[in-house]
Amino acid sequence: MFFSNLCLFSKVRKYKNIKMNKIITAILTLIISIYLICCDRTPTLEVTSEPSGAKVILDGKEIGITPIKIQPSPGEHRLMVAKLGYYGAAANIPAKIDDIDELKLNLKRISTEDMIKIPAGPFLMGSSDEEITKVVRDLGGGELGPDVGWFAAERPQHEASVEEFYIDKYEVTNEKYKAFVEAVGKPTPRDWEGGTYPEGKGDHPVVYVSWEDANEYCHWVGKRLPTETEWEKAARGTDARIWPWGNTFDITKCNVESWEGSGSTPVGSYPDGVSPYGVYDMAGNVWEWTDSWYDAYPGSDHTTTEFGKKVRVLRGGSWYHYNSLGPIGARCASRDRAVPQSISYVAGFRCAIGVDELAE
Repeated sequence: MFFSNLCLFSKVRKYKNIKMNKIITAILTLIISIYLICCDRTPTLEVTSEPSGAKVILDGKEIGITPIKIQPSPGEHRLMVAKLGYYGAAANIPAKIDDIDELKLNLKRISTEDMIKIPAGPFLMGSSDEEITKVVRDLGGGELGPDVGWFAAERPQHEASVEEFYIDKYEVTNEKYKAFVEAVGKPTPRDWEGGTYPEGKGDHPVVYVSWEDANEYCHWVGKRLPTETEWEKAARGTDARIWPWGNTFDITKCNVESWEGSGSTPVGSYPDGVSPYGVYDMAGNVWEWTDSWYDAYPGSDHTTTEFGKKVRVLRGGSWYHYNSLGPIGARCASRDRAVPQSISYVAGFRCAIGVDELAE
């Protein structure tokens, strides 16, 4: 009897403990929920655009596409939306957005007024043995010879093809880049002081910009960087010419001074040196970033540890050349390369966009 009562007492106590545990758990759950609700004071902001499907870039970092709901951390932020074929739009997000539920940005279609249309179709890309022999014979080049490593990545010459596209008539200038810097709150290039470019150089190509900087600018203006195939066709046309104007080098048609004390010139300064399609400064002035990774051409047996998705291609040569390269680096087929984060006082860029990528 005593044992039975003891068992009953134990069951009752166990039942009460279970019930008490459930009550305590429910109370704790309620307290935690109330705490989280009270502490979560970061409001949600819905970012939309017209048209939708635009990239959303918050403080320089891409976070999604519109429409998107975001919860910015405390403090002020800079937001940009960008879409191919449309000029980008930017807005400041204030420190307190309690009264803001939605941020809508309208995008305007880009203009191709300052661009050149390059027709679709095949062309000869790269350098032939005959071209390299002629260039070295005509221009020398110190230690350069027909078999030097510089030329290896340009071989073999081969047929390539592009779809119809537009490319900027001129390299992107300091003045245009400044508008971008101010709109998105981006740091200025290292040669700028007081938030602006060097005096008198508004119409010079912007330099000290990485591939990443150039790519972001192109997105901002609704375009993209050209592929190196597009770049080369825009520079040399379909007759495999060595320089944009023809097969004989002419110092009066490009800015390749080849000495440290000179510098860039205003874009468009050499109208006699334009490409067959009318694109300026594709030989000299500044090297230009492309969207392409540095890799071997079809049929090439040349190998290097740089091939693959490691370094990006630059094209066109610059006002200053190194290692006795001289104007040889300003040929249409000449290739250089650098890691996407690198910057240089002789490297800039221009933008492009496919005809089928334009907004309808």
